[in-house]
Amino acid sequence: MSSEQHPEHPHSGVSDEQIQAYMERQLRSGRVKPAVLVPLTQKTFAEASHEQLLRCFNRLDASLFKR
Repeated sequence: MSSEQHPEHPHSGVSDEQIQAYMERQLRSGRVKPAVLVPLTQKTFAEASHEQLLRCFNRLDASLFKR
């Protein structure tokens, strides 16, 4: 899993690492389905762009979806 920053995407106030950690926690909890993860994360991190959310979602480990 990469934790590098993307210089072509200026900071929107929240880092990819913060978003990705939040998404991982939500999936591990077992209460959040992958289909609602991006909209839920958008509500939590309203300052994040949709592109940033999708980038973080796409980086999630596949094992998190096999629960």
